[in-house]
Amino acid sequence: MATEKQTAANRENAQKSTGPRTAEGKARSSQNALKTGIDAQSEIIRGESREKLEAIIVQLDQEYSPATSAERFQVDVLARCTWLMIRYAKADAQIWEAGMKAAFQATEKDEVGRGFYQREATFTRLGRRVDATRRAFTDAEREFERLQANRFAAEVLEPQPEPAPQPPQPDETAAPTEELGSNVKTGPEPAPSQPQTPAPTPATPKFAPEPASDPRRTPEQAPPKSA
Repeated sequence: MATEKQTAANRENAQKSTGPRTAEGKARSSQNALKTGIDAQSEIIRGESREKLEAIIVQLDQEYSPATSAERFQVDVLARCTWLMIRYAKADAQIWEAGMKAAFQATEKDEVGRGFYQREATFTRLGRRVDATRRAFTDAEREFERLQANRFAAEVLEPQPEPAPQPPQPDETAAPTEELGSNVKTGPEPAPSQPQTPAPTPATPKFAPEPASDPRRTPEQAPPKSA
């Protein structure tokens, strides 16, 4: 527990550290929130809503349709990069506005140039953040496309299941064989073959045919008649 002497010393020191008192110091300190927002690692900071972030996630999920956990992770990276780019765009506009407000107090007419000059370091850091976020978005998108292409190739090359073996079909051209001792007839019996008899040969006459009689011959010249 602090003593009365320590409490009095704390009050005295608090009176000495009241923050910036000049207009330039107050304008510089007002940018602390913007600097913190540029480097913020949290998803939601002041001025942002989780509903808008979830809407971006749903939109990217419908566009890319991740099917694996690795693809889902890359889509989450894309959503975060998109969300950060929106944040950086707002920060850029607010930094310009703050710089131009400070420039209005000057007599020069180059308010925009003077505002950038006063916030040069902040714009430089913001530009580096934007470039890094764009590279992260591109890398995540390429990795997602690679994972998706590998998945599609694996689905195409996946071996198809072999069809079930079919039972052997009986040969219709082969005659069915009868088992020994079986009386079942599987078809009509063929007719018994008839023995082939040789063709009859013509009989040879015992006597040669008589030649025709020649009317010019005499009875003495006629051949004798056979008995």
